[in-house]
Amino acid sequence: MKSYKQNRKVIWIVIIGAVFSIVAPLLLPFLSLNYLKDYGTIGDAVGGIANPITQLVGFVLLFLALKAQIDSNKLIQDQIEAESRKEMLQRELTHLHQLYSFMENDIKSFNYENRFKDNGSTELLHGRRAIRCFIDDIENNNIDLHNTEQLLQEDGVREIMSILKIAELIFKKINHSGIEQDDRIFYLGIMRHELVFSIFPYTDLDESANLRLPVCKECGEHHGNYPPLIFDKLMELKQFFS
Repeated sequence: MKSYKQNRKVIWIVIIGAVFSIVAPLLLPFLSLNYLKDYGTIGDAVGGIANPITQLVGFVLLFLALKAQIDSNKLIQDQIEAESRKEMLQRELTHLHQLYSFMENDIKSFNYENRFKDNGSTELLHGRRAIRCFIDDIENNNIDLHNTEQLLQEDGVREIMSILKIAELIFKKINHSGIEQDDRIFYLGIMRHELVFSIFPYTDLDESANLRLPVCKECGEHHGNYPPLIFDKLMELKQFFS
């Protein structure tokens, strides 16, 4: 509103000046101008003084106009850069969401055929429950938990390791991306929830209890029935929780 009022004043000054410039030459023939010849020297003096001042004012106005243009260009450039940063952050959030959805779908699509010892019947499990039962039963499948080559021949182990590698990629992307702190905390939170309730040992469900898995008789480590290949990767991922 203030700018509008200033522009309106300038427009009226220009209109009045233009009208006066047109009307003044038409009125001069009707005026008695003989007495003005005595003021010619004064007019020259005034003109000699006014011209440099006018030129100086013109230079100042030109400088202000150029400065305003530069400021305007800088403002436009800042807006373009801000929009570019916004698009980049949006792409990073989209990639994070796609990676998380990919990991979540892998967990949901994990299948395991659970065999009941009592009657020999089987039940096809899916998702988190399937992963839990698979880890509980892996030691009973005549597999050496410390034999990495033998473990990787099992489809379930390869699927779990694939899920954990995707999780590691997501954590690294969260830490190295330029997303907002609130978004970073949100993704760290849902990643921790998904891993703890899907793959991590029961001891991580309640950290305040300071529970530990049983000691392995072969290596002396607290990895319980978890193969060290999976357990070590879980401990690496745990460092990203904070």
